[in-house]
Amino acid sequence: MAKRPTVNTISSGYASQSQLNENFNNIQTAFDNTLSLDGSTPNAMQADLDLNENDLLNVRAIYVDGVNVLNVLDNVTVSTASPTGGDDGDIWFKVSS
Repeated sequence: MAKRPTVNTISSGYASQSQLNENFNNIQTAFDNTLSLDGSTPNAMQADLDLNENDLLNVRAIYVDGVNVLNVLDNVTVSTASPTGGDDGDIWFKVSS
């Protein structure tokens, strides 16, 4: 569920300027506590993100400690044959059939 700012009902006229300003401050704080869909800042995750068993879609890269995990997976070979050849950085797994 989305976080919602606390906005107080103003029932009196001009005498509630401080309450109106507090409402605007609460709205500003709520906007600062969101992730932006267009990538504008602030847009940093500062807590875990629970996808509730949903998938990540349209991911170009996944970086872990500066390493693109998808590029590493491109260099993984799983085979029942013994590995031969290859390049530095390749990862081979031999599995029994």
